[in-house]
Amino acid sequence: MMNRRRMAAVMSLAASATLILAGCATNAPGANDMDLSPYLDTTFSSTEAGEPYVEFGENGRFTGSDGCNGFGGEYEVDGDVLVLNPGFTTLKACEGVDGWLQHAKTVALDGDTLRVYDAAGDELGTLSR
Repeated sequence: MMNRRRMAAVMSLAASATLILAGCATNAPGANDMDLSPYLDTTFSSTEAGEPYVEFGENGRFTGSDGCNGFGGEYEVDGDVLVLNPGFTTLKACEGVDGWLQHAKTVALDGDTLRVYDAAGDELGTLSR
């Protein structure tokens, strides 16, 4: 049988582990209490050559196409923007298609318009709901 001192140490360790794990969860999608519903179950697209698009899932993942190459990865919430962390892309060459969407680092919703920014914070383009 565990003595009281040992039991107190185990309880303290369990409480510490819970706090550490809770702190790690702050980078999970939705952790900043941002309402992700306007991003989900929606295709943001353009009528540009190849019809580029991007879609966001509840699981913190995104997929899309620049009109030629498919891409995807994970996203996380940072204030009122989504930060994109690319995971994969295809590497086809397509004449007449601008691959600007593959340079996206953050996106922000402005009404029905998804504004797409590069790593420097410059707007690359927009997609519509």
